Amino acid sequence: MTSPPTSDPSRGIVGDRQLIAVQAFDIARLTAHAVPIVPETFIAVSGLGPKDDSNGSGKTSFLIAVSLLLADPQWRLETNGGRHASGILFRPDAAGVDQAHQASPVTHGYIVGVFAHPDDPTTSSVTVWVRIATTTPYLQANWTEGLHVADAPTDHERSIQADTLWRELGTRQLLSARAMAEKLYGTAPRCLTYLDTALRPPVPSLLSQQLTEMEPHDIGRSLIALSGMTPLLEEEDGLRGQALQHQISLEKAQADHAQALLAEEQVMSGVRAREAARLSLQRGHEAWRRYLAASYRDAHHSGQRVAARMDEERQAAETAEALVRAAGDHVNSLGSAEELAAQKGKAHQAWSDAQQLVGELSKKATELTTRQAMLRARRITLLPQAQGWDGSDCTTAAARLEQRQREHTKAELQRGEAEDTVTRARAHLRNVEQGRSGQAGRAIDLLSEHRIRAHGLLDQLNVDEAARPAWEPRLAPWQDAIVVEPEHEDTARRLLHAALPGAQIVASDVRQQPLPEGIHSTLNVAHFLATLQQRLTPLSDGLAVRDQEMALTVAGGFPTALAGREARLQQARADLTAAEEAFTKATEAVTVATAALTLAQTQHAAAQAAEELARLDTQENDLQTKIDDLAGRATKAARDEQELQQTWQEAVAGHAAHEQLLTNAKLTLEGAGKALKERHRNLADLERQRDQVAASRWQQQWGAPLEDAVRLLDQAPDQTRSSRPTALRRQAEDGLRRAYEHYGVDGTPGADVGQDLRTGEEMMQSFADTDPVGLPTLTFADVAAPLENRLAGHRDQDEVAAARITHDQHAREQAIAELTNGVATSARNLETLQDMIEKHLDGLFAQISAAFNDLDLRSDGHGAKLEHLSVRPQGPGDWQWQVTPRWKRSRSGGYVSYRENANSAQVKVHAILLVLAALLADSQTQGRVLILDELGNSLGEVNRKDMLAALRDVARDQHLTILGTCQDSVLADAADVCGELLWFVHASEADIVNQPTSAWAFDSNGARTQLTEDWITAGRAHA
Repeated sequence: MTSPPTSDPSRGIVGDRQLIAVQAFDIARLTAHAVPIVPETFIAVSGLGPKDDSNGSGKTSFLIAVSLLLADPQWRLETNGGRHASGILFRPDAAGVDQAHQASPVTHGYIVGVFAHPDDPTTSSVTVWVRIATTTPYLQANWTEGLHVADAPTDHERSIQADTLWRELGTRQLLSARAMAEKLYGTAPRCLTYLDTALRPPVPSLLSQQLTEMEPHDIGRSLIALSGMTPLLEEEDGLRGQALQHQISLEKAQADHAQALLAEEQVMSGVRAREAARLSLQRGHEAWRRYLAASYRDAHHSGQRVAARMDEERQAAETAEALVRAAGDHVNSLGSAEELAAQKGKAHQAWSDAQQLVGELSKKATELTTRQAMLRARRITLLPQAQGWDGSDCTTAAARLEQRQREHTKAELQRGEAEDTVTRARAHLRNVEQGRSGQAGRAIDLLSEHRIRAHGLLDQLNVDEAARPAWEPRLAPWQDAIVVEPEHEDTARRLLHAALPGAQIVASDVRQQPLPEGIHSTLNVAHFLATLQQRLTPLSDGLAVRDQEMALTVAGGFPTALAGREARLQQARADLTAAEEAFTKATEAVTVATAALTLAQTQHAAAQAAEELARLDTQENDLQTKIDDLAGRATKAARDEQELQQTWQEAVAGHAAHEQLLTNAKLTLEGAGKALKERHRNLADLERQRDQVAASRWQQQWGAPLEDAVRLLDQAPDQTRSSRPTALRRQAEDGLRRAYEHYGVDGTPGADVGQDLRTGEEMMQSFADTDPVGLPTLTFADVAAPLENRLAGHRDQDEVAAARITHDQHAREQAIAELTNGVATSARNLETLQDMIEKHLDGLFAQISAAFNDLDLRSDGHGAKLEHLSVRPQGPGDWQWQVTPRWKRSRSGGYVSYRENANSAQVKVHAILLVLAALLADSQTQGRVLILDELGNSLGEVNRKDMLAALRDVARDQHLTILGTCQDSVLADAADVCGELLWFVHASEADIVNQPTSAWAFDSNGARTQLTEDWITAGRAHA
């Protein structure tokens, strides 16, 4: 958990000790005499320069030395190592020393400060030494408990003594410029200054009284620093940096994971391809096995059929032998004329039958020709309809048409729903405009019919933006509540009891009472709201309210304002706008769907026309075949008719010539003999067919009984079951081809696939060219062997690679999940800290604003305040607190921004008041030092006295020390209120260094004065 903000940051080694004396060595023109500091007072710093005024007296050099001793943040010691500080060392040219003195610039110098607790100065004292040099390291610091100071009798001896005392401090506790401020004084700045010096880049600040030159966020940063709250923002910045780093780590891990997935996918694609090749080979083997089984089964059945036909042919041969004998007997029996007459009649009948057949064939040919013409006419009709056909079949086009019809229907339904939504949104907007939305509106209408006036509770309440998190969860359950006068409560209850069960009725108060803070309404419901406020108290995280007695929690987080007529109107108008936009999009979708439906209808009609044209092609081809066949038959029939006519004529002639009939009988006998020979030839052909079927050799290829072959074929899955050997052979070839393709052998000429796979590819081509009906000379195993050897060599490596990739992906995904959780946790912690800081600084600025107003009124002003706005950072930038000071210029006037034109004195007054207000709001100011250069310039006499008095009071009340340089015009007023006066004298330009610094002061803490008495008086002539 992130620790809560604290207003008591670490105070460093010095802690709450106060600065009580300062000593400088080779710093500008300052002498090495110790200068006393009376803590918790306003100290006026002035003096006398060569021109009889305070200019050039060295007072600013002393304040620069004090600011360096106390590590004033404007020196930016953490970034430049104190490089700018070396400019404060004594340099004759910069000091205006006459060349006649032959003074040399120094290479290093020291600033020494003594700190002590006011309660026990003797035992709590600490001495801090700061060494400044012209070469790196430019600035270093060291410290020790007790007094460790130079107290030699002369200035020169003290300067020599300083080097010895520095070396005696050793290096164990030596501090760099970067670590000096935090180690010695903690995270809160010990000293804040405005110095009119060119030694460091000028920065507009409140202390410089350059208020109008500062942006609101600069004012906010200055007030936070003055109040000691800067560590809070630094803590937030550090935590935000961690959150950003976590996000960067997560994004890097995700990018690395994506890149690794690409590399792993390349490996896995090869693994999957080889596994697919193995699967294809397995399927090919199974198909080949079923091919052998089906071939053996078919060969066995074919052999049985050939044997049966041979039996039939043997019987037919026996019959033919009997016919031959009968024909011989017929020849022998010829000799009767009656038989010749019968033959004549039969011949005539055969001729008549042939004539009838010729007529029937001619009629049939006419019918076929007519049908062919009708088909061609239909083709001419269909061709325009098939124009634009996209190649889809009727099933696909019909499915697409059905899909477009569904989409069109859906689009029209959605448009109707969107139109209904618009209607409801308009009705809701009208109800909101009349203050009659929801169930509360129905209750108001019902009561109005009975002349009872009612108001919607949330319609008449307005909640300030700052009060929304606390009040909206309290008001959420009462969105449908109505408010009636107390005298109408019972009547309203009776009327709504049956009409609107569950209606919520709030009786207004009898007397007007103030509403809770943040609530505005014309309704008199203070009692109801106060009860809600009392019972439903906000939780510490500000996300909900809770009724402890009912154990009830109501969550907040409403994205838009819940209460108020204007807020509800804005939401209703936004809902109507969204509904109208949705209706526009739905209307456009209907237009698009209609166009798609029309296109689908056109494509479906074209597909139907194309399909019918294909059928017409088939029918025309079949019809043409029939016409051609019929033409051949007609020609043959015509010839037969002529032959039968001739036969009849011959029979007529034979009737007269017995000899001819006898010849015919002999011919018949000859024909019977030929038929017998044909049967014997058929038997020989069937014998050869039985040899070609080769059932026994197919059994050798199969290698198992017929029952096993039938069982294998019957057990095949539905998607691979086939009884045809050619189909099974193609399945085996396809599995083999796919296996080689999965492995990367796709027949590309010149591809580097290895000699073994090239041989396998050539065998596969020969395997595909083999007749699937004949006995195979090349088996599946022969062709698959080269690839199977390759795949066997990859199997173990593929398993290891797949397991490794799976493990690595799981590890990366787990790491990404952990980083994701870390990002979420960092974001939550950051938000929690930001909420705490924001709440704390809101309170701080409220305190500063109150103190600012009080100081302004005390200085005869008309009131002042601060307006502040928190701008949280969304990335690595700074958290800005934009603070705008405002004050009244007249009793009846409004608050005016600090940037509006005003006299410069008034702006400077309020700049000082703002600084003092920030200090008054800080509870940890003991030991801090505020340095103001050129104090009081451009201030009128009244303002000047008021400001000086305010400085005195704040120094005393807040236990801090304020050092302010005073020009001659300010000194008299400063002397009346200051607790100490430091006087610096550089009487003549001929003097190399100043005279010893004079101090007028009274310190009531005797132990503190005794602690430094000997050191401060050392080397002073009047001591």
